[in-house]
Amino acid sequence: MEKAVIGRNEFFEIVENELGTEDRERIEWAYSLAKNYHRPQKRENGDNYFAHCQAVALISFKFPPTCPSEIILCLLHDVYEDQFVPRGMIRRLFGERLDEGLRTLSDCKPFYGTRAMIEKVDKSKEEYYKILMEAPLIVRRVKLADRLHNLQTLHQCPPDKIKRKIFETLKRIIPLAEITNDKFLNAIKQECKKYSVMFE
Repeated sequence: MEKAVIGRNEFFEIVENELGTEDRERIEWAYSLAKNYHRPQKRENGDNYFAHCQAVALISFKFPPTCPSEIILCLLHDVYEDQFVPRGMIRRLFGERLDEGLRTLSDCKPFYGTRAMIEKVDKSKEEYYKILMEAPLIVRRVKLADRLHNLQTLHQCPPDKIKRKIFETLKRIIPLAEITNDKFLNAIKQECKKYSVMFE
């Protein structure tokens, strides 16, 4: 069974063991921001959504080499998609490169209007994955870590969602993994095999 959110101290002990103190402050910002933004959200198994953000970052450590920027992207990878992020906030806190990476990872585009209103428009699957295939390495790695964790917890979802996610993984994620990282590729294939009986 998936472990719920580990303690902050335990998480940052792992960060320090893997990365030292490089960029520790910005990782702390990302951790706190993600935890607060996702606080109202739950996953389908009832876990706090932030447990997923944490797990994605921990997967990144298991598939080295990683870096502070990648861990920040892991922690924040769903904020543009799931939350209403104030205009320019991510860019000011983490810089243009990470802001652009988070926008790439989101399957919708935020449009900022007057009076702090935000409209989100979904990207088509074709557009989304085309952009990802051309994205920087750390962005592709975060997407693979995200999908790997989703596959590891997929058994908690309804059968129709399982089939949809496996089909999408085989069609879209496997090609992304093939140009990114063989270890991610093999781990994702192994998770997909667990559900092969559903497609026989």
